Amino acid sequence: MAKLLPVKTNLSFLDGLRGLAALYVATGHARWLLWEGGEGFRQAGDAYGVTGKAFALGMSVFKFGHEMVLFFFVLSGFVIHLKYALQLAKGPDTHFSFGAYFMKRLKRIMPPYLFALLLTIVCDSLVAHYQFSIYTHTTPLALVNQNITFYHSWTSLVGNIFFLQDAYVPVFGSNGSIWSLKYEWYFYMLYPILLLTNKKFQKLTILGVAAIFGLYVAGFQTRFILFDQVVACLFSWWVGAFIADIYTGRVKVNRWLIYPLIVIVPLIPFIHTSGIPTLVKDQIVAFGFSGLLLLLLDYREKKAVQGFGRLKWLGDCSYTLYLIHAPILILANGILLRVNHNQMPRTFLFVWLAVAFVVLLAYALHFILEKPFTSTAKRVPLNHPEVMPAMVK
Repeated sequence: MAKLLPVKTNLSFLDGLRGLAALYVATGHARWLLWEGGEGFRQAGDAYGVTGKAFALGMSVFKFGHEMVLFFFVLSGFVIHLKYALQLAKGPDTHFSFGAYFMKRLKRIMPPYLFALLLTIVCDSLVAHYQFSIYTHTTPLALVNQNITFYHSWTSLVGNIFFLQDAYVPVFGSNGSIWSLKYEWYFYMLYPILLLTNKKFQKLTILGVAAIFGLYVAGFQTRFILFDQVVACLFSWWVGAFIADIYTGRVKVNRWLIYPLIVIVPLIPFIHTSGIPTLVKDQIVAFGFSGLLLLLLDYREKKAVQGFGRLKWLGDCSYTLYLIHAPILILANGILLRVNHNQMPRTFLFVWLAVAFVVLLAYALHFILEKPFTSTAKRVPLNHPEVMPAMVK
């Protein structure tokens, strides 16, 4: 039997989940850069002891940072569309100002992003000046040597400022994490077009996006690399927006057709190593996170769900944390290997110290880089009664 949730119930738990996702990505990179790695562990497993082996095996859960970005995409689609989905649930006369929308997105994205690019220049300059082994690609970690690059041309910098990385220019410097900013930004720019069709044809919109995705899976390409990359991945973002339509009651579906998708989440390690094309793997993972998101939304009054709201502070600085952690960890790798005669440590102490440092720094910086530029005056707060119109069945 349906029941209306109490007004005090809110969605701040989503902020906590976003914070945990950013923490997951940062921890995964710290594990990769500040520990000897799985190969070293296999070669010297007996030197670890029972506790050390348990830690090493347990830390392997942090290998799926790429997949966690798909959670960011799904959650982003939900949050961006939620405001307008709430308005459209009341009637078709929804006011949308592209100018106001564009400026809000610009102020949200750019200040931390520009700072991250500047921080990358500073950290990479130190790494290059001291010729750390991570710069000369002579660390004892083969994957680090193969994957960490240092592109610092003006062309790359300008291209990254306009979100053209991995399309027409390389990712700037060593900050590989910013690859996803290209997708987020152009998803935002495509949203007004999708909103036009979504106003009247919610299901048709997602079917259309799914059809376009199918074309790219089948091998369709245009001459515009950026367009192909972004549009091919748009489906993973729009499923989050579709969850917003379900949540606000604009789309009527049986929840039990969506909830089972959550079983995909624990299967991520198997999906990650499968031979499925990357585009398809990413979409499968996005489906899993969409099922998880709807389940959490529908049972948001439960203490277990609301408990994530205690980590709202981490969610508040999650964007800054995501942007700044990589160049700092790479600099830490250079220093650690220099001090330790180019040998990676077996202890996880440096991993935890580095993670604690970047989290504290991100939290301090978000008061400078994010909070002054994100006005809440015109935003529907997550604990507003209008954010909770749906029934739990």
